Amino acid sequence: MFTREFKEHGIGDTIFTRSRNLEKLLDFSKLYLKFEGGNPTGTMKDRASYATLKHAQEKGFTTIAVASCGNFGASIVHLSRIFSMTPHVYIPESYHTPRIQEMERQGGIIHRAPGTYEELVEQSGRDAEENGWYNGNPGTEENTEVSLRAYETIAYEIFDRMEYAPDAVSVSVSNGTCFSGVHQGFKVLRRRGETDKVPVMVAASTEGGSPVVTSFNDGRRKIKDLDPAKIVETEHNEPIVNWRSLDGQHALDALWDSGGYGALISDEVMVTFSRLLEKEEGLSVLPASAASLAALAEYAKTKATPKMSAFVAVLTGRKY
Repeated sequence: MFTREFKEHGIGDTIFTRSRNLEKLLDFSKLYLKFEGGNPTGTMKDRASYATLKHAQEKGFTTIAVASCGNFGASIVHLSRIFSMTPHVYIPESYHTPRIQEMERQGGIIHRAPGTYEELVEQSGRDAEENGWYNGNPGTEENTEVSLRAYETIAYEIFDRMEYAPDAVSVSVSNGTCFSGVHQGFKVLRRRGETDKVPVMVAASTEGGSPVVTSFNDGRRKIKDLDPAKIVETEHNEPIVNWRSLDGQHALDALWDSGGYGALISDEVMVTFSRLLEKEEGLSVLPASAASLAALAEYAKTKATPKMSAFVAVLTGRKY
């Protein structure tokens, strides 16, 4: 599902390469990079945005509302033209993403409001209900379902290029939707009999706040919100920091199901790995997205077994 449509609109089929430079530098046996920066708006969000917009159109909506720290909103606005959809994007006043002007140029209706991203998800959802718009935010059952199927395609593309399932796959985690979709994709491949294993899923997030990784590392089976007052937002961790992960339970379940690993990465390390990727691979990767490689390196060094040889870091977005 979605693969053919994605190709028609330049979504997916993103760069997948073996990283021999970083492989040696970081002491991996085999290291592969899946760079989602090649999508139309430069992030993996285009996969979920397309799926959400298509679902909204099929339900008869002509207007959609979402909350965003930047990337999801930019993706919704850009792709909404395919579906003749009017996009409303709610962005916290405290966020200063350069993508706001981009959204406005492309016809997005921007709402700046006080509060956290999580609070604006609730506000935009209420406004959508009152105005007869589609609520395109993560966390609703229908959006989660279509988004997970959209993100499954990342797993399919990795498998198609490798012709087998890797031993471990690392993804940066915020709401947890992409992470869960990749895991679900490998489970689908195993169910079809195309592979006999599902990779260990490595969740990379920020020391500034991650309910998914914190809950997992605390041994919890049920996701627990963090204290909003203790969340530390920075220019580098903004895309992945949160106190509530809207699809976090799915991500937590994926971690337990796959025998996974969770790592909280500092801003300093994110930036270091972002620079390494640019220097060694020529990839301009957002620091928050480079966290996946940092976490994978940590996992390979401390937890991987000698039998594990193939590792994949999903780099979810480019610098903008």
